[in-house]
Amino acid sequence: MRFIDISGVGNSGKTAVTDLLREVEGVYSPEYSFEFDLFRVPGGLLDLRRNLKTDWSPVRSHAAYFQFLDVVTKMGANPAWWNIPGLFRSTSQRYQRRFNHKFQRLSEEFVNSFVKGRYRAEWPYENLRMSGWRRFLCKVLRRLGMRRYLMAEVVMIDGEDFDARALAYLSALYREVVQDGEKLVVLNNGFEPFNPSPGLDMLAGSRQVVVIRDPRDCYVSGLNHYKVDSEDKHLLAFDNDGLSKSFLATDDLDMFVRRYRLYNEKVYQGDDPRTLHIRFEDLVRRYEDCVARIFRFLEISPLRHKQPGKYFDHHVSAKNVGIWRHYRHRDEVRYLESELSEFLIDV
Repeated sequence: MRFIDISGVGNSGKTAVTDLLREVEGVYSPEYSFEFDLFRVPGGLLDLRRNLKTDWSPVRSHAAYFQFLDVVTKMGANPAWWNIPGLFRSTSQRYQRRFNHKFQRLSEEFVNSFVKGRYRAEWPYENLRMSGWRRFLCKVLRRLGMRRYLMAEVVMIDGEDFDARALAYLSALYREVVQDGEKLVVLNNGFEPFNPSPGLDMLAGSRQVVVIRDPRDCYVSGLNHYKVDSEDKHLLAFDNDGLSKSFLATDDLDMFVRRYRLYNEKVYQGDDPRTLHIRFEDLVRRYEDCVARIFRFLEISPLRHKQPGKYFDHHVSAKNVGIWRHYRHRDEVRYLESELSEFLIDV
């Protein structure tokens, strides 16, 4: 099983690529709203890999083990509406439901495969995982000379063969949701576009496509639905409900500029052949050439493009290119052009 990460920096149009790949035979591409966040979240797969493989230490590997288990429990939890403790614990991704109730078991088996042994000892770093009341209790017990009650389980863990085991784990996980014959799995913002190499190294044969878009269109289509003038509401993205795009910081024009510049300057600019950068505008306006480029990069035969136009209609998407030209507040557009001139895309 091979994995394809489609990434962007927010409102960049990466959904166009995931929809395009939904039209290809043998590719599993989920709905645009599903992002498998287990890679990039703090304590997730990328952090686990770093602490077990590339930057190992007894302290960090031990902590990463428990952090990963905690993340798996919270992201996997699928409590019923009446399960109040479960609802408090869940972060609402509900991966147990998504992956046929196998997510927790497969994830625990994966991380436990690295454990070389367990023993009990004084381990002061455990204080960082404790609740406040428990830390206070430990201080009291220590003052009373009852240190033997402060022993904790220490996990010896080694990231040997981490990448091979991670690929096997994720392949087993996705076999619960892919159809027979689907060998390519699309991830939405799985690795993120800033430092893709660890994720690409983790999953042999994987690739990343990064979608870039003109900042003027990113800004206009991501404006706050509740604050934009009624005459401009038709310019907003279809999934813009007033909150879903708030991460773009469009409520503050200067902050949007700072965010856009920072994120785009941090996008990986190296020469790793496993990454491909495309412009949303090219996919829409130069559809045939850009699709051919994507398929060559992903080693997908054009003959497998069985349903062109079913999910991604570039004629419809063309309406989302150059929408800034119709935005009534021309002073804001001019400010974007002056502050982000090097990122502008001529169409």
